[in-house]
Amino acid sequence: MLARTRRVPTMAAAVALGLATAGGAASAASALSAPAAAPAPHSLAGPQAATLPNGDRVLVSGTGPAASIMVQAPDGSTVPAVRYMPDTHHAYVIPDSVLANPAQLSTLAQYQVPALSTASAPAATPFYPLSILQINALGLDGKAADATTFLTNVDDATKWSMPLPVAGGIERVAVPTGHYSATTIFDSYDATTGIDTMHVAAQLDLTVTAGGVTTVTADERTATAQVTAIAPKPTVADATTLAYLRTDTKGLTGGVTILGDGGPTYVSPTGTAQVGTFSYDLQSWGGESPAGTANPYRYDVMFPAADHVDANQNHTVDASKLTTTHNIVSTDPGETRHQGEYMVGPVSPTQGGFQTGHVITVPENLTAYTGPPIGDDQWVATVIPALPDVTSGFPAALFFNQNGPVYQGKTEVWHTWAHGPLTPQAGQFKDPAGCRSCADGGTVDLALSALTDSNPDSTADFMGPATGHFTVYRDGTQVFSQDNASGAELTGQAQTPGTYRMVFDLDLSQFPITQSTASHTDITVPYTPAQDPKSTLPAGDFCQAQGTGTTPCSILPVLNLNYQLATDGFNTTHGPVAAMLLTVGHQSYGKAGSQAAITGATVSVSYDKGATWTPASVVPAGQGHYAVLWTNGAKGATPWLKVTATDALGGSITQTVANAYTIG
Repeated sequence: MLARTRRVPTMAAAVALGLATAGGAASAASALSAPAAAPAPHSLAGPQAATLPNGDRVLVSGTGPAASIMVQAPDGSTVPAVRYMPDTHHAYVIPDSVLANPAQLSTLAQYQVPALSTASAPAATPFYPLSILQINALGLDGKAADATTFLTNVDDATKWSMPLPVAGGIERVAVPTGHYSATTIFDSYDATTGIDTMHVAAQLDLTVTAGGVTTVTADERTATAQVTAIAPKPTVADATTLAYLRTDTKGLTGGVTILGDGGPTYVSPTGTAQVGTFSYDLQSWGGESPAGTANPYRYDVMFPAADHVDANQNHTVDASKLTTTHNIVSTDPGETRHQGEYMVGPVSPTQGGFQTGHVITVPENLTAYTGPPIGDDQWVATVIPALPDVTSGFPAALFFNQNGPVYQGKTEVWHTWAHGPLTPQAGQFKDPAGCRSCADGGTVDLALSALTDSNPDSTADFMGPATGHFTVYRDGTQVFSQDNASGAELTGQAQTPGTYRMVFDLDLSQFPITQSTASHTDITVPYTPAQDPKSTLPAGDFCQAQGTGTTPCSILPVLNLNYQLATDGFNTTHGPVAAMLLTVGHQSYGKAGSQAAITGATVSVSYDKGATWTPASVVPAGQGHYAVLWTNGAKGATPWLKVTATDALGGSITQTVANAYTIG
């Protein structure tokens, strides 16, 4: 079943060649503590996390305006917030609890998030004639009220664009004369229930004149249109994202993105803007099945933007356009609370986005109905198969990401999450992805997805103490060795046939998990500078080795293993015999990749942590497919698995997984 509590935000869809790790969180400070720089490809660098003055944390996936974020309270729950981007160089994140007490916004710079902002060239500071603007805020009772006004000069946003705390119902500020837009948020945040009630009053065309005082009244009572949506099945709203964007007369676009938690949200109707342009939309709406529903489901949809705010904010979900995804979520038997999380949200390459986490009972079969993206937005979905205990400091968790698009048209699809054993792999990707191991002339990339499950194109990121070591050999000579890396880029490589060898050790023993706690992967890769036409990387995929070149990269014939172990939702087998379908292939992107024949595979099992190994029965079941059977040991044991495979090119793989599954 679904629960309305939300915890542990996603890091979502990081660059595919690295691990994300975090050893701990910064403590709350009087100013925002800056996040680390974005991790380089192949590295095991940590996710970006910044602490706001009120103690909340902003977790950032990606960098700059296009990054996706979530805001996390000190207790681990995710909270509603406003993301304010006045221009392409500055971005602020303000939790709703702060908006409800606008006096906390006395120093706006404390809420600027460096990872969301981009450097701009220094410029001379212009000076403009200033006039006094007074904002009077009136509440639902017609009396003075607290509010926050996001004020933007629409002649030239670089002259003025920032939020103003209207504490006690009045704010005075000196601003350049000219035309302005004001978006005022009246926020009532219940810290006990976490439910937020919000009224948003937008005034698109204000004029500040020279001399005297220009007075503007922001009235909460004008926000009369409640934002609602009706889905085909009964739902309880649990997420709304509203986008108010304003483009000035010079073409600079900025705005306010408001993430709500499904609590009542009201907006004020408007006409069209008279100076510059205005865009408003319900960027996303989400709703879950009612509590106690036997087969839980949820809806996540977007709605088109308009150049005004309509008085009718009642929306209808179009069932004829939904992708139906059956999410089958497995978990670790060490997760005694049986809580996981499904995270989803819109992300725009120009405006970034929010993701909202929704707690699910694990293991779980969750049906997600997803509407088509609108404009340049795309959906990002992530699953945490086991929520950590947030009382023990900065939580450690595995974040499983879907490489392909969440929305796939009017269709029905199935997606497994965290079905083990969990292992590093080269990957087989149906949709565009970054090539793990590709070559372009003398530049050779050799890398693995640091952790995958039984879905061939899913990958996992790490929030927690993951460690590893990656080594590369060329014709028996070591050419790369580095801690906390899952890949390497080699330059100046000899353009002669040879053999590369990748050795990757991954240790997850410090995570709160009992299965797939460590792995050792050893892969031999034949190399030839002559490009196989069947291994040319498709144009829609990304090749880091290519750099600024125009020649398509060549996909290296790296062996890939796919495990389909017959276990339940806790990755646990029952009975005297364990069974697995093993598929051996090569890394692939769409239909491109090596087609070399697989020449053999072996599987062994150990019940004494790798001291001794017992061969399993491996029966060929078609090219690259093997049916594997072995005898289970004692109940409660977590056996190790070792798999080897070879191909006709002379390539090979040996992979050992510690505590691969549990015997029930």
